[in-house]
Amino acid sequence: MTTIEQRLQAIEDRQALQDLLSTYLTALDKMSDLELLLDCFTEDGVFDMTDLGYPRFEGKALLREFFIGVFAAMDNSAHYAANFKVNSLEQNLASAQTHAIGIGLPVDGDRVEFYVQYLLDFERVDSIWKIKSLRGQPLMPS
Repeated sequence: MTTIEQRLQAIEDRQALQDLLSTYLTALDKMSDLELLLDCFTEDGVFDMTDLGYPRFEGKALLREFFIGVFAAMDNSAHYAANFKVNSLEQNLASAQTHAIGIGLPVDGDRVEFYVQYLLDFERVDSIWKIKSLRGQPLMPS
């Protein structure tokens, strides 16, 4: 049987995970606060959109390089997440999934739109939840 303190901690952790995803998506769309976006990830964090035809990036140095390029290439972007579900929650590790719609207007080129399921792994680092891995799988054909 779990204690009230354990149940309360689980609720707080679930909310912190959802808030972290919101912070990441907001920073991604703001396109002006790279440090806020990178702070959402662990030092060895992984961004993997290979199922969508993009490369896989691991570690903050490569994530920084990737997102600098993304910010420079986009005029505007908007990401919306729904159906957030925590799949596992341990003391310092968690996993979750969410559906996301991403819409972008590149500096040069046509509007980009995608519908994905994000599969997320989280790690608590110094009492703060971070994204350890973010992987996208297509939900709809592009």
